[in-house]
Amino acid sequence: MAKKGPIGKVEGFYIENHYMSVDASQLAKDLDRPKASIENYIKKYVKAAPKTTPKIGDHFARRPGVVTMTENASSMSDSRRKNRPISTKCVVKIKDE
Repeated sequence: MAKKGPIGKVEGFYIENHYMSVDASQLAKDLDRPKASIENYIKKYVKAAPKTTPKIGDHFARRPGVVTMTENASSMSDSRRKNRPISTKCVVKIKDE
């Protein structure tokens, strides 16, 4: 028999963290709740946040006149950098042998 009454904090937390990857019928089964109450909770309380990737510029440390790249910003830029093959056309010989 399904539970009655309002959805508690723990159940709400579970719904908010799993509603994108699991359908409402599975959530209702996991929480032993009616499917309609799960759907109503999602409509009322869960705000769909747009999925955006964080910008590297948001992770810089800023003070008046100074901008410093943090470790997090550095690792983000390294992960987004594409590996380019080394070009031999740019080699300059200083002395002929």
